[in-house]
Formats: sequence, C-alpha cells, structure tokens
Amino acid sequence: MLIVVIPIAILSYESTILTRRTLTTFAFQHMAALAESRANHLDSWLEERLDDVGVLSRLPAIREVCLRFHEGREGVSDSPSVLMRDTLNIIEERSPSYENLYILLPDGRVPASTHPDRADEEVFRGMEMLRRLHGSREPVIGPVYQHGDARGWHVQLAARIEGVEGEVLAFIVAVLDLSKTIDPIMVERIGLGETGETYLVNRDRRIISESRYLEWEEIFDRRFDTYGIRAVLEERNGTAIYESYTGREVLGSHAWLPRYEWGLLAEMETDEILWPLKWIKIIGILTTLMVSLICLFMAYVVSRRVSMPIVQVADAAERMAHGDLAQRIPFSSQDEVGRLARSFNAMAQQLSQSVASLRQKEESLQKAYNDLIAAQEQLLRSERMAAIGELVASVAHEMRGPLSSIRLNLQIIGRSLSRETVLHEHFEIAFDQVQQMERMFSDLLNYSKPLEIQRKDIRVEDLMERCLQELEGELRARSISVERTIPPDLPPVIADPHKIEQVLVNVLKNAIEASLPGGRIEVSGAVEETGSGTGVSLLVTDHGAGISRRNLKLIFQPFFTTKKKGTGLGLAIVKKIMDAHRGVILIESEEGRGTSVRLTFPGVRGAE
Repeated sequence: MLIVVIPIAILSYESTILTRRTLTTFAFQHMAALAESRANHLDSWLEERLDDVGVLSRLPAIREVCLRFHEGREGVSDSPSVLMRDTLNIIEERSPSYENLYILLPDGRVPASTHPDRADEEVFRGMEMLRRLHGSREPVIGPVYQHGDARGWHVQLAARIEGVEGEVLAFIVAVLDLSKTIDPIMVERIGLGETGETYLVNRDRRIISESRYLEWEEIFDRRFDTYGIRAVLEERNGTAIYESYTGREVLGSHAWLPRYEWGLLAEMETDEILWPLKWIKIIGILTTLMVSLICLFMAYVVSRRVSMPIVQVADAAERMAHGDLAQRIPFSSQDEVGRLARSFNAMAQQLSQSVASLRQKEESLQKAYNDLIAAQEQLLRSERMAAIGELVASVAHEMRGPLSSIRLNLQIIGRSLSRETVLHEHFEIAFDQVQQMERMFSDLLNYSKPLEIQRKDIRVEDLMERCLQELEGELRARSISVERTIPPDLPPVIADPHKIEQVLVNVLKNAIEASLPGGRIEVSGAVEETGSGTGVSLLVTDHGAGISRRNLKLIFQPFFTTKKKGTGLGLAIVKKIMDAHRGVILIESEEGRGTSVRLTFPGVRGAE
C-alpha cells in the first residue's frame, strides 16, 4: 500500500503546486488586461466629453457672445445669450452625466448656464481650473471633489474660448457626476466572476467610484490603505496578491492614469481564482483512499486464506480463558486446521454445558438464601411491630381512663362558668385539647391493633354514597359540592365494608379540609386492569392548597401531619388497610392547584 500510495500523494502535491502557479499566472494576465480595458474605456469616454467642451469653445455663436461681454457690449441684445443657453442645453442632453454647463468670464461672472441656481456654487471650482487652462490650449480635466450635499463625486472639464487673435475671451466649464460617468464602466461584471470588482482611487486614497461591498455612507469620508492602493498612488503599474480594503485576500492589478491623477484597481478573491485546486485536492484524496482500500482488501483476502484460521483459533482460546464460553470456530475444511477447529468446538461445547449447569445450581441456592433472609427480616419486623403495638395499646388504654375523668370534670366545671368570662375561654381550650388527645389515643389503638378483615362482596358506589351521607353536615357547613361520575356497572370488590368505609371517610375528610369554602370535590370511578386481573379504581380530587413535593414523600409515615389538630395517623391507617386488602393508594398533588387520591381495589376475580 505504501509503495502505491506514496507516489500518488507526491503526484497530487506536485499537480497542486503546478496548477496554482498556472492559475495565478493566467489570473495576473487576465486582471492586467481587464484593468487596461477599463482604463481605455474610461479614457475614451472622458475624451468624448472633452471633445464636447472643445466643440462648444469653438462655436462662432458662443465666441460672438463672449466677445460682446469682453468688449463690454453685453447689454445690446439678449438673443445671443438665449442662443448660447440653448446650445449648452443641447450638449447637456447628449449625456446624463452632465450636471451643469456654464460660461465663465475671467472676472468670475457667469453669463450663461444650463442650471443657473448651481453655477454660483461651482464658480469657485471653475476659478481653480483657470490656472490649468492658462498653460494649455486643449480642454483639461480638474480634480474630483464632493459637490455640496450631493451624493457622489464630481469633476469639471474646461476649455478656453479664444478670440480671433488668440486672446482669452471666456471659459466653458462642464460639471460631470462621476456616479453617472465612470460607475457604469467600473461596475461592469464581465470577466470579474462572483467576487471581482474594479474601482478608482484619487490622491487622497479615497474610492471615487461605486464599491461592490460598501455603501456610499461607508466610503464617503474614509481613506483606504492597502498594498494595491499604495502601489498605484506611487504611480506604479503591476499585479500582486494582497489583502483588499474589505479584509479579503485578492489577486489584483493596479494601473496609474496620469492624465486624471487617478489609480485604477481590478481585484478578484483568490479563493474564486484557485477553486479548481479544491477539486484537484479532492480527486487526489479520493484516489489515495480508493487505492488504500483496494490494497487493504487484497491484504484481507490474502490473510484470510493464509493466516486467518490460525489467528481465529488463538483469539477464541484467549476469549475462552477470559470466561467467554460461547466461542466457536466456523471452519469446515478437511485439513489440519479444520480438525483443530472441530476439536476446539467440541471442547467448548462440553465446557459451556458444565458451566451452565453450575450457574443454574448457584442461582437456585442464591434464591433460597434470599428467601430465607427475607423471611427472617419479615419475622423480625412482625415481632417488633407486635411489641410496639402491645406497648402502644397498653399506654393508650391506661391513658384513656384519666383522660375520661379529666373530660368529665371539665364538663362539670364548664357548667358553672359564664360564657362571657375569660375562664370560659380557657375551659374551651382545655376541653378541646382533651378531645384531641382522646382521638389520638383512639387512632393509636386502631393503628396498633392487628387488622381483622371480614371480606365479602361489596359495591364501592354504595359505600361512597353512605360516606357522603355521613359527611353531609360538614359539606353543607363549608358549602362544598361533590361531583360524582361513578358508572353503575362497576364490578364488586371483595373487602371489609367497615374498613373500606373508614378509608373513604378519611380521604373525603382530607379533601373537605383542604378545599376552600364554596369549593368543589370530584369523585369518579372506573374499571382498571391490574397485574392480578380486573380492578376498581376510585379517584377523589380537590382543588385546595395542595401538598408540597417534599411533604408528599412523608404523608404515609405515622404521626406526620401539617394540620394544627391532626394526629398524623389518618393516612397511615388508610395505607395499612389498603395494603391488607392488596390494594393500591396513589396521591398526586401540586401546590396551589389541588390533590388527587387514587384508590385501586382488586375486583372479585382479581381478589380471588
């Protein structure tokens, strides 16, 4: 592969270098020719405008009018002045680049102008042109300038109007808008591709033609400094690769136009010029990859036929040594390698069967051990709970007697107290606390007692009806409505009706206490498929304050409560009863939006 790939890589590298050199050489020639073509076009166009000014300066009618002004006879008649203005208007209409044409006398007066309102602003520039005209009998072109508030650059062309004996009678001045004069020439895209452009700069390093990449506001008062601009302002012609005024690497040609003191630059991005190099590189890389793949494929075929069988046997033996007993060698040849492969496969099969048998026995032993540990833990928990239950039942039973006596005495004391006295308020507080302690001891006794469940077929909707009747007073006192959507065809469940009624009362009481006055509680029922068969699900939803996410994890723990008078055993008893019936209780809540309690009971078939 190396013998083949290295020459291809060297050939691709040399081709890239030669292609880059060739493309660069042709690009230099092309850009130089393009710059020369633009310069010739610009020179021809401006020469036509200079000829226009020269023709005007030699017209007898204009010369006659200027002679009258020269001799001080300008007031004799207005018809020559009108004729002169008409003549200027005809010349101005020949090209849209003319901004103004006017006659300028040596003393600064303007006897005729195509736009008299602009002439006063341009006389100052015209007076600067006189110095050039004093030394030249041919029309001349002035420097570019920014004209007032106009957008763009302007330039003035001027010619002398001479008398019969060669004396200077006046000057004819033409004002050209460069955006209409040279921009159409410079913005021509033929030969410039997608990124090329040609533009002009003056002595102040300002771009005086339209830019392809920058708006007029960005170049209006900005001087640019690139290698091409510096070289052309040093009056040098040539080509080079440099960074343009936009920060991109370009291949450019620069030419100095001495007659106008302008520099012309033609530039194109090197990425566009050298784009064929990318294809050459891609072709070289693809060729190298293709040859490499062919070589690797040939090496693979040879190794597979010669050394692959032995290598696979060695690899399979090593993997089996690390515990992978599923290794097999897929060879069916009748030579020595085939016999070795068949012996190896037979050995691997016997070893795999032995290990599988040992693992099966190990899993059986592990399962028996886990069951034993679980039974021991369950026994310990049962013993602890029985001891705690006996202790709690004994304490609660002993405490209920004194509490009953205290409650009785408080009732006797309360009868002798007037309701308007302060003592009666303290009596009510004490009596309420005694009642709360009695409820707590009753809950403790119920929680600590082992559940004795008397199962029979019951209908959940009938139990719910009894519970709502029992809580009707509390619902009416808080103006809470209950919406029931329990289908009448729910299957019965096997459960203890008193215990399930206790569960429903607890859940409904919690919903009532969590709801605001005038609130609403929703009760719905449905048939639900569980892992043990068909079940019945009841959903109780309130729209109260809800339960925080942190408290939601603790609500089934004994003695945990967020109520001021709660014992914290209500939901713990509910959970105990549901577990005893092999049912499921799920609570979902969101603070500020309410709580949903789902009770799922196994149906008749599932319970059995």
